[in-house]
Amino acid sequence: NSNVRLLPLLDSLLLRAFPTSMASFVMKSSCVINHTSKSSRGVRLQSRRPASTFRKSLVVRAADVEVSETMGDNSRLLLTVKVPKEICDTCYTQVLADVSKEAQIPGFRKGKKLSTQLLVQHYGLKNVRAAVVESVLHKTMKDAIAKVAERALDESEKIETAMDDLLGQLSGPDGKPVGDLEYVIGMDMVPEIKFTGDYKAITVEVEAAGDAASIEREAAKEYDSLIKDKFGVLRVETERGLKRGDIGVLALKANKVNEDGSDGEVIEGVNNDNFRFDTSQGEGFLPGLVEKVIGMKVGETSLFEITFPDNWFVASMQGVKGRFVATLKELFYTELPALTDDRARELMTDCNSFAEVKAAITQRWEQDVQAATDRRISEAITDEIAALVDTKLPKSLIQDQGRQNYSTKLWELMAQGGISKDVLETLLTEDMVQDYIEKHLDEVERVVKLTMGVNEIQKLENIVVDQAELDAEVASSKLEFEKQGQEFDEEKLIEQAQELLEGAKVLEFLKQNCNVTVKPYSGS
Repeated sequence: NSNVRLLPLLDSLLLRAFPTSMASFVMKSSCVINHTSKSSRGVRLQSRRPASTFRKSLVVRAADVEVSETMGDNSRLLLTVKVPKEICDTCYTQVLADVSKEAQIPGFRKGKKLSTQLLVQHYGLKNVRAAVVESVLHKTMKDAIAKVAERALDESEKIETAMDDLLGQLSGPDGKPVGDLEYVIGMDMVPEIKFTGDYKAITVEVEAAGDAASIEREAAKEYDSLIKDKFGVLRVETERGLKRGDIGVLALKANKVNEDGSDGEVIEGVNNDNFRFDTSQGEGFLPGLVEKVIGMKVGETSLFEITFPDNWFVASMQGVKGRFVATLKELFYTELPALTDDRARELMTDCNSFAEVKAAITQRWEQDVQAATDRRISEAITDEIAALVDTKLPKSLIQDQGRQNYSTKLWELMAQGGISKDVLETLLTEDMVQDYIEKHLDEVERVVKLTMGVNEIQKLENIVVDQAELDAEVASSKLEFEKQGQEFDEEKLIEQAQELLEGAKVLEFLKQNCNVTVKPYSGS
């Protein structure tokens, strides 16, 4: 936090005040300004003047600058900085001297000392003032924020004073300072955290993710599917109707049902002339669909209605009644040969019989159900922790978390094949990020509070990560990046691994100290 990034702060201020051609006059040629998230593309401004033209050494002592503090809303600290006229005059003189050495003005030899009036006429009064402002800020900001830098959130600092107001303070002839220059820096401070209750006395109640019967049912379904996929041969059925275990091909159309019972608009994403589905895989595509088409013969058409479930992935269709027209175009069943245990290894190389295959699948389902139950417990505990945290959330933390949530969802979509990399880049715009944060503000704030709460508990309970554990986690993460052929920042990787392990240890501590009740599985 103490490594305050002054140049991006200055650059963003100047960029807001001037178009590119003017801003480049007073900015370092190597400077990159990020307007949106860290993942966005920077805007590189090419300066017509080398950096040395405008930045020379000027010793400024902390005592030379007057700084007053005002705490604003949501842990936002405002620093009002008053720079003595003497320093402003020195910066003004230095800027003009440096410009004079580098200026290339027709009729004058480069390096020749030029008059102030000539320089101002050549570069423009507003540009000269901007260069002086930039010099003053560059020379004084580090000392101005030194006392609070350790308590500030990284990269949250921003110059609050409008550029026009800063330029207006250089209202003397040829842009000379007329008095002290005053500006305001805003920065988010690490907020104070309070718990509204005892985090070690949390009581949570969750439902088990499954039971013996559901495990047996799902394991049997998976086993049957493996057998069919590996050894089965599809045969065409033309005589009987569709039954469980068959594979069908439907011509499917659907419309919303209006309040008066008439057909409404077409339901996008449902209409399909060749919808192939396996009845042995459960409801899959849409709960209730398989049950409606069981018994149909090839060539038959059926009209029926289904209400989309409340947890349907398209929010606008949740609870909507749809009218479907389904025609069964093709029907297949699976023919299996006689199987002996010597073929079990074709399914699982370490199994000597089909009974062992079934047992292995069942054991994995038991582990999966236990893991899912543990996740439910973890989610219930973290929800309670977030609810116990009482603090004022700085805007920068909300913005950072919102950007992270949004980019994570996009990367997950790309990993699942839902979008391409090119599409992902088009979705990483500032407007879309802010729209996401606005619509998901409650969830973003919950995650921020949870993160802060976990960090505070880790400190209060002195929960530490063993170096061997950290090294192993870092090595594992590096291996994953290398497999994917992706570059990574090792320092950031270590930091993230540390946070991940600390979070896991805090969660385990809470599980051991909280009251947890697991209700029997109800079928959901």
